[in-house]
Amino acid sequence: MPNIVKNLGTLAVLVVLAGVIYVGAKLVPLYVDNMDVKEAVEVAHNLSGRNTNDSILRAEIRDRTSRMGTHVETDSWGSERVVPGLGLTDDQITIERSRITDNVKIEVVYERAVELSLFNRVHVVELRAIKEGIPPQ
Repeated sequence: MPNIVKNLGTLAVLVVLAGVIYVGAKLVPLYVDNMDVKEAVEVAHNLSGRNTNDSILRAEIRDRTSRMGTHVETDSWGSERVVPGLGLTDDQITIERSRITDNVKIEVVYERAVELSLFNRVHVVELRAIKEGIPPQ
């Protein structure tokens, strides 16, 4: 096999490997943050057995996710700025309680935008955290 073919093959492998590392470095923080969101949902689920006020549970999730990641907010003048936290809304936090059993389901669905500057595009990733079951009393 000619030497040039080996070098081109090695170069192609290195380029693909670099691309995988780049995309991984951009996406891994999202999934690490999602593990923290799952923990916040689990804490709220554990509180739901003693607390029937869903607003308090939503506030607990929002409080625990206010220090992770960033999101874009539009101010009153219409300009966008990046602010800390996930910026979860009540619509993104679903709490369902069974009328028959003590089962509680808490689900958080949210999107995070990842700027892939090498590819000149923004990729939106939908993430979710769910905890369902009978919470401790």
